[in-house]
Order: sequence, then structure tokens, then C-alpha cells
Amino acid sequence: MRIWHQSFSDLDLAPIYRATLARHAKAVLPPGDSVVLHGLRPGTYGRDFAPIHAIRHRYLEYLNEAQVVEAALAAERAGYDAFALGCFHDPALRSVRSLVDIPCVGLSETCMLVACSLGQRFGMVSLEASQRARHEELAGSYGLRERLAGVVAMHPPIDEYSLEGDEDTAGPLAEAFHAACARLVEMGSEVIILSDGFLNEFVWRHGLKTSHGAVVMDALGTLFRYAQFMVGAWASIGLQVSRAGRCARPPAAMLAEARAVAGAIDMVDSDFSGAAGRR
Repeated sequence: MRIWHQSFSDLDLAPIYRATLARHAKAVLPPGDSVVLHGLRPGTYGRDFAPIHAIRHRYLEYLNEAQVVEAALAAERAGYDAFALGCFHDPALRSVRSLVDIPCVGLSETCMLVACSLGQRFGMVSLEASQRARHEELAGSYGLRERLAGVVAMHPPIDEYSLEGDEDTAGPLAEAFHAACARLVEMGSEVIILSDGFLNEFVWRHGLKTSHGAVVMDALGTLFRYAQFMVGAWASIGLQVSRAGRCARPPAAMLAEARAVAGAIDMVDSDFSGAAGRR
């Protein structure tokens, strides 16, 4: 089984994150199953600002969502068994599900759904306060707003690249993580979701645990195993995405014409940052 993991960051600019993801996937999946890492196209964000700062702006996020759609189409053409979207905003998730016939799982939706099997209410740790509204909006769109106890930001706020530092920078970040977890437990969280991939991998890499009694979910590990589960469910019991409503697939001729007019170009593994085969 091969799972295409799609980050919403430029993995060429995040070598520690990419290496941690590779180790993580290998650790949580059985032999014979693999996760192949992909980020957005090299240079998508440049070197002067982090992804979290770019995707505050809806137009920039929209441009990057188009890359996610092309990635899902590339994954299906290349024979991948599943597409795992590793961004907590679940960008373009509905679009990719409407276009391909392999399982497509989103990080936010997956973690929220699984959290409901682990406790009554879940909370989320974000990198900065500006992300709170998006997490609340997604919980509402998934019908889970009542299960969300709250969103607590790291203090002081950080960006993704802050989590790429060496061991000397880990101490204050770990303290801020524990403080955010404690606050979420006070708010009624029984399950804690680290609502950023970089933060999740920082916590996993450093083996951090909270002592406040709540379950701290391994978000990326959960995403990888959920994708694996969906592939098995597709094959063994015939589960598939409904085409009756929001994920109705456009007719092939209509899709081809629309892509031609839009100037969409088919992409392959090596077009994406962090992918095997890129130099």
C-alpha cells in the first residue's frame, strides 16, 4: 500500500519536519505500507514568510489549493492507494474527493472524527490565536462544534519554522505546549489535538506528554493509520465516496474541457517539494 501525503508547506524549506514525517510514518505503519511525502511546489512561499502567514489571505490559500487538486489527480494517475492531506485547514478536500476514486482523508476532519471515539469533548492547540476562527468553522462544518471545547494558542505565538530549531530552542516551546494543554483541560477537553503538522511532529520528535489526564492525539500518526484503514475498507467492504451530493464527479468530457480552458497542466511526483526523485 502506498499513501500520497500532501503537505501545505514547502518541504524543501523544512528538512527537520520532512525527516521527522518520514520516520514517523515508518514507525506507525506495518512493513509493506508506505507514505510518500510531498509538499507544495518549490518556491511557493519563498524564504521570507512562513506558510501560516501566507494562508491568512484567502486568495493565496486559493492559489495553493489548486496545487492540492493537481496532487490528488497525480496520485491517482500514479497508482497510489490513498491521498492524505496533511494540513489542518483541509484545503480543497471536497474538491479532491469529487475528482478521484481513491480514499482522500483530511487532517482536521480525521482528527476530529477519531477524537469523538476517545472522549466527549476535544480541544485544539494552535500556533497563534488567528487560527482559532478557522478551527471553529471547520468543526461546525463537520457537525462537531458542540464537541469542540476550545482552541488555545501557543504563547508566545509561533510559526512553522520556529519548530525547525535545534535542541536549545525546544525547552521554551515544550513549556508553552504543556501550558496550552493545561488550559484546554480546564476548558473541558478530554482529547487534545495539536492542530498543526509542524507542532505535532515537534511533540512526537521530543516524546512530549501531558500529565493532565487528557489524551494527546498523534495527529499525523492518526492520519496515516486512518488512510490505511480507508484503503482496507474500500477493498474489503466496498466503501466509497458518495457521488449523490457534494462530491458529485464531473463528467470526463466536461472536466477535460474545463481544465483545458483554465490552462491546468498535469503534474507528477517530482513537481512537488520533498518528493522522491527531486534533486
